[in-house]
Amino acid sequence: METFVVTVFAKPGHEEDVATFYRELEELNDQAEGFHGRQILQAKNGTMVESVLRHYTEEELQAHAEAAPPEGTQFIIIEQWDSVDQRTLFSKNVSGGRSGQLFPHLLPEHSHEFYTDITPS
Repeated sequence: METFVVTVFAKPGHEEDVATFYRELEELNDQAEGFHGRQILQAKNGTMVESVLRHYTEEELQAHAEAAPPEGTQFIIIEQWDSVDQRTLFSKNVSGGRSGQLFPHLLPEHSHEFYTDITPS
């Protein structure tokens, strides 16, 4: 089993367009050879910052300053496939033709890669 993870940032105001794009792929994914499932996660913008600001002092915050993330909303898509090649062929032959429907709604920051689960049992 292969785990494929995609992260994208929707432009502000384009969150529903990105969510719709990935939801509408569901039928195509379900028909794809080697596909076992997918989870689509949408960030709850500001939730972590609000919590941190309630629990940390200004001094603690300054000791752990971080770069600001992109201004959009992050989406994480986690898919399970039988093989790397099956996911690549799905992207090339099925979902790839739909990319033009997605790209206008995204910021340039993104990633996509296969991962190994190293969670302790």
